[in-house]
Amino acid sequence: MDIASLRKEITEIQEKALPQANLREDHHEKLFEVFRQIDSEIGRCTPENETENETRLTGLIEAQTIVLRTAASLPARCLRDLLYKLAMWRWDTADLEQPMEDLNRADAMAYSAFLDIVKMLGEHDVLKGFDKANLR
Repeated sequence: MDIASLRKEITEIQEKALPQANLREDHHEKLFEVFRQIDSEIGRCTPENETENETRLTGLIEAQTIVLRTAASLPARCLRDLLYKLAMWRWDTADLEQPMEDLNRADAMAYSAFLDIVKMLGEHDVLKGFDKANLR
């Protein structure tokens, strides 16, 4: 997926979400899906062609930032929206992959809330591998 396509998809979600934020569409879920697509593309950047990858990586990270800021600007209307907002936070916070007692207290509280919402809703697809292995 190229950066122009990602930006177009993000813009379409923004245009639908902002004027109709009170409707029952899953804007946060769509934004999370786009975030994960971008994350997957970032993982495909290889060091072989460093200059080309550096430009691509910069564009992908910029696209992720737009997704996160868009999600942050949309009010959550239900617990599921909160789940997807926290899921984006979790996927963007790589240093959470350690025991809970080693996390700083703010991250430990937010991460705990994220895991609680996952369990309450049974939405395990939002978890990363580390989360699945350590879910209590």
